[in-house]
Amino acid sequence: MKQSIHSQIFRRTCVLGLLIPLTLLNLAGAQDPAFDKVETDVKQQLQDSVSELNTLRQSIVEEKIPLNTELRDLEDRLSDVRRQYQRTTRMLDSRTLDLSNLGNEIKGREEEKTYLSTLLSEYIRNFETRLHISELDRYHNVLETAKLAPENATLDEAGVYEAQASLVAASLDRLEDALGGTRFEGKAVDETGMEKTGTFVLLGPAALFRSQDGATVGMAEQRLGSLEPTILTFEDEAATVAAAEVVTSSGGHFPLDPTLGNAHKIENTKVTVMDEIQKGGVVMYPILLLAAAALLVALYKWVNLARMKTASEAQIARLLSAVARHDEGQARSVSASIGGPTGEMLKAGVEHIQQPAELVEEIMYEKILTAKLKLQSLLPFVAISASSAPLLGLLGTVTGIINTFKLITVFGSGDVKMLSGGISEALITTKYGLIVAIPSLLLHAFLSRKARGMMDRMEKAAISFSNQLAKTPFHQPHQNLLGQLTSDQIKEVLRNLSSAEGKPAAAPAPFPTNSAGSMMNPKVVSVGSHQTVAEAIGKIRAAGMDEEYVCVVNEQGKFVGDVKVLQLLTQPDSASVSALVNPDTIYVRIDADQKEVQKLLHANGKTTLPVLDQDGQLVGQVSRNGDGQQGAE
Repeated sequence: MKQSIHSQIFRRTCVLGLLIPLTLLNLAGAQDPAFDKVETDVKQQLQDSVSELNTLRQSIVEEKIPLNTELRDLEDRLSDVRRQYQRTTRMLDSRTLDLSNLGNEIKGREEEKTYLSTLLSEYIRNFETRLHISELDRYHNVLETAKLAPENATLDEAGVYEAQASLVAASLDRLEDALGGTRFEGKAVDETGMEKTGTFVLLGPAALFRSQDGATVGMAEQRLGSLEPTILTFEDEAATVAAAEVVTSSGGHFPLDPTLGNAHKIENTKVTVMDEIQKGGVVMYPILLLAAAALLVALYKWVNLARMKTASEAQIARLLSAVARHDEGQARSVSASIGGPTGEMLKAGVEHIQQPAELVEEIMYEKILTAKLKLQSLLPFVAISASSAPLLGLLGTVTGIINTFKLITVFGSGDVKMLSGGISEALITTKYGLIVAIPSLLLHAFLSRKARGMMDRMEKAAISFSNQLAKTPFHQPHQNLLGQLTSDQIKEVLRNLSSAEGKPAAAPAPFPTNSAGSMMNPKVVSVGSHQTVAEAIGKIRAAGMDEEYVCVVNEQGKFVGDVKVLQLLTQPDSASVSALVNPDTIYVRIDADQKEVQKLLHANGKTTLPVLDQDGQLVGQVSRNGDGQQGAE
């Protein structure tokens, strides 16, 4: 209705809009008949439209009041609906909040239930571990029911809690019973492995058991690897009687082990040496054999060194005093009284006291080497024992680990007792290897130190004797007779030597009368630079020379220097002579003037000088007499 009224008003308004411009055009244009007609029509239409507009306005006025009334009613209804919506929204929010709070409460209850279930399960596990071995059979049924309740599909949650709560009640009853001790029937295994039925008396952590026949009485303990209580009998008969009285009459003296059976367990873990040897396997036998041999050798060597005599400071002083006085008889008596390797060395030195000092030093050095070999004998065996014992222990470790892996391959790694054999073999052999090695190493160090001390004292005595002998020598060097002969006399001597030996001797080349060649001794001892110290000493001993220095030549026979005989004696036998040569040795040529030779001898304090030919070959040596004059003079 309202839409039709508005559409009619719109049409009438449009007609009026068209008529007004047309009217204006008519007024502006000429008096055309056509326009008059149009004007008439337009006016007629305008009147009709105005009439219709008035009619419409009247109808609008008539319809507006009920429409306003209806609008107010609809607005009132909208307000009611909005208020109802707000109430519903608030109620919905309140219900949503209540549901959220209820969900949180339910979640909290679920968490409490889970926590309580976990707590009960933990309590059940702890309760089982806290039970004495003798109580396991007593609480077996209630324990199994409580442990299996969460997995039992036939039980609801209330049933599960009821089963677990029954265990809690049983544990509380156990606490009440434990206050004054409790008695109950049960089974236990005696020391022979037989299961016996009897009565337990539990007081705190200690439990007594008495079999029904009264033959077995003791402490009930758990043995490793066993789920049955094991009876440990008392060694004391009085304790056995007291325990039987406590079990039968619930009164008397309770025989309590303060260690709660740990003492028995520790005692059972102890093994003897023979048990360890058996567990160590076959490698233990060579280790023990090596230990016995090293011990015997060390004891023998210690006794040998302890019984070996050493020279005192007073004895050495008396010997040196006798040497200083040239009292050979007293020196022999003192050296004989010293004894031991030091006495043998000094005795040998005194016996050759009339010989040159260099020879005496060699003899004593030889005795020192002999004593050194004797003192150090058998000590390397102790050192070898100290180094070999840990290796044998390591061998036992390897074999034990191999056996352990073999057992793991066969039986797996679940049972540790099956693997204990290989592990014991590995550890015991290592232990005994170190037990043998450490004392052997200490014994070797002690004995070596003792032997080295005796060697040092021998060397000290030898040096003191040599120094004193050098200060007051018994031996005077012999005259170099050959150096005093003329060339004609030398030829005569050589002819006589040749005739005596039955073979011709080459006549020496003639030398000028005042030359070094005319006074030299052609028989000179020399050693090669390519030789070792041992070879050089052997050659010197074979020649029986008593000079302080020995000449050194190369492989072509050319002179390269000299070396002190005492220096050779103090070097290792394998050392090379070339490393000891003094290349700055003073020498003379074969055609050198005797006066020049004399000056060199006096200026350098030498007793002998090597003589070289024009090619550097060693052909002899010149010496001077004891009065410092040349032999040619």
